[in-house]
Amino acid sequence: MAGSLMILMGALTLSSLHRFNYTCDTTYYKFPKFWTNTGLCPAGRIIHDDIRDSLLSDAMQMNLLYIAALPRGAITHIRIHWLLELLQFEQFSQSGVPIYDFSVLDKFLMDLDEMNIKPVIEFMANLSDVFIKNPTQNGLYWDNLSYQVARHYLNMFGAKKVLNWRFETWNEPDLLTYNKLNFSVEDYLTYTQSLHNGLEIAGIRPVDSLHFPLRGPAGLFKAESHHLLCWSILEFCNEYIESCPLEILTYHRKGFGENASVILNNSKLLLAKIYEKYPNLQKLQISNDESDPISGWSTPREFQADVRYAVTLVNIIIEHWRAKLTNTLFVNLETISHDNAFLSYHPYEFYQRTLLAHFRMNNTIPPHSQFIQKPVYTALGLLSRLADLASDVLTIEMTSGIRLDVLKTIDSVKYPLYYSWLIMPAAGFSANKMFYGGRENIILPEIHICDNEIYAFILESIDQDHTNPLNVWLNFNRPSYPNATIREVMRRQQGPKILTTGILLNTTLTLDLSTVKAPWLMLLRICSILKPHLTTPQNLLLTPVTHNEVLLTWQEINPTAVQCHKTYDVWFKMNNTQSWINISSDWHLPFPSFHFAPSNGLNVNGFYKVRGIDIFNKTSMFSTQVQYIEVK
Repeated sequence: MAGSLMILMGALTLSSLHRFNYTCDTTYYKFPKFWTNTGLCPAGRIIHDDIRDSLLSDAMQMNLLYIAALPRGAITHIRIHWLLELLQFEQFSQSGVPIYDFSVLDKFLMDLDEMNIKPVIEFMANLSDVFIKNPTQNGLYWDNLSYQVARHYLNMFGAKKVLNWRFETWNEPDLLTYNKLNFSVEDYLTYTQSLHNGLEIAGIRPVDSLHFPLRGPAGLFKAESHHLLCWSILEFCNEYIESCPLEILTYHRKGFGENASVILNNSKLLLAKIYEKYPNLQKLQISNDESDPISGWSTPREFQADVRYAVTLVNIIIEHWRAKLTNTLFVNLETISHDNAFLSYHPYEFYQRTLLAHFRMNNTIPPHSQFIQKPVYTALGLLSRLADLASDVLTIEMTSGIRLDVLKTIDSVKYPLYYSWLIMPAAGFSANKMFYGGRENIILPEIHICDNEIYAFILESIDQDHTNPLNVWLNFNRPSYPNATIREVMRRQQGPKILTTGILLNTTLTLDLSTVKAPWLMLLRICSILKPHLTTPQNLLLTPVTHNEVLLTWQEINPTAVQCHKTYDVWFKMNNTQSWINISSDWHLPFPSFHFAPSNGLNVNGFYKVRGIDIFNKTSMFSTQVQYIEVK
């Protein structure tokens, strides 16, 4: 039999019907998740000790752990400026080759690997002034450094992992704040070619060769007279395309606020200029690896604190997907990235360009960090549930004057077992508008149901009223050190809200949006009973936060199995004589993490296990039990 799904959205009248045939009239395309990248710059001076202290601090490690605890595939890569400053120059060998101590960088990258986050290695470091003191040897030294880095980590992690890392040239080399080595054009061209050569040699094996593409020049590409380095490498590559050391052309175009179109429009202007002047570069893939809504991560802005930033980031993604499908300038778009993995600081805990609100609790002994998930964090988690085939973005003009963007995704054109639709007000729609009274029907595409097949659905949302921890913090007068009660109330507003879920008993689902405050976005997921069952949560990790508080994180192994996931159960028992209790029974846990801070007489010492629950209310097997003992 066949059926269709109707969503009745609060608006004006019943007279406006929008019908979309799901499989017959809709074209679907491979849908690479091109936005799963983040980045940061460590705090402190650009010296080994400061970079080490920043990246290995308990606050940064917890920050990264939270980012890694998004659903599988939400964030895959992290780009960290000055990462190679974790290396330490020791001495020159007898043949004049620099010898580096890798131990600190090893520790950091092993931590990332355990979190299942892949690094972007920028060849960007001063390293005890080795390069400044030996300018005539820079080509040799960069060649050797890129070789040593790639070869060292091939030996440590293996080819399968390192081939999924990314290697990039110096960030924004034309800016004096970054160009610590005072590259000339000749120096810079030598530097890029040397990096390429080192990576190529590192990949040579007895039977075959591994290939590590070099990305760059990670430039702003402003006036050519002031940005000579980046424009010069493009000129060289256009003239000698077969000898070009770069395979992915990376550039930076940010916006000026909440208007996502600015980033894309500025990228169009830049790419049109590049391709007109250097037509051979159209063969390269491209990446805007700093496509943030506005520059200056630490500048506090109200829109970065709440759902507006989440919706802005999603709009940036939607605009780039549209362009990738319809604009030849973006046919080779590989990725975009957002630098929002920073640690926010007082008094701007929510207001900086970050995924998490960070409270440094200096009123405890010892001090510790508390993190609250911002709506942008939730948005990335929801986006990870989109399927692997997607349509172009459909904009619906409603009789009320409201425009909606709908992105339809499915797991297979021929036999779809999974449907997911991203629904949100179209870009530019006023954040202050509300839906009032009446109804307007939107009939979304048909679902083709096989004999004896059952479908279940879940509709989750984030909006400015119900999933906005900032409101809680403001209502308590912005405490610098929110107490346990306030922190729990904030965490109750983390994550998406379930608007409705259940079995599709008929073909109509009714939704009233009059209670949802814009800006908002929703994810509708529809699953067949024939989809694979949830797999067992793996790698349950318990990380101490402070006295009687612990963060539980685990990993989703099969990304297609968790598309139909609804929530997680976390179970606890104090010792082997006690019964298991469900400590998350009144929490919605759509993502693989749980901050346990008991206030009912329990303590955190004991045994833990986790299982998943899907939208049919079927459960997975429990994870392996893990014991936690608080160290006092």
